[in-house]
Amino acid sequence: MQINLEQPMLTNSLWAVVKQKFTAVKDHFKVVPLKRELGVAELIDRLEMAVNSSKSVQVQMNFGFDRENIQDFYGPLRQTKAGQLIIADENSQQEHYLVPELIRYINQVK
Repeated sequence: MQINLEQPMLTNSLWAVVKQKFTAVKDHFKVVPLKRELGVAELIDRLEMAVNSSKSVQVQMNFGFDRENIQDFYGPLRQTKAGQLIIADENSQQEHYLVPELIRYINQVK
């Protein structure tokens, strides 16, 4: 009687591929923890403080008015002459335009 020793190796490699794909999908849909949504007056105060101090801040912004998908940005916030808010995100090393109406949370990073 012969035993096929290659079969368990095939099963293990197949399992490894499935596990890798599952981990990739899970990481793709990772949920960003929601911060407490700030009121309008508090948001305006914190935005003014962030723009004037030029220190790093954490900003949490919705992707749209009708969605609860959010994105976190970390970095210094500045305002252009046209009034647009730009954050130089330290994580992605890119600058992002922020829509003030979609900002839900802002705080200085310590």
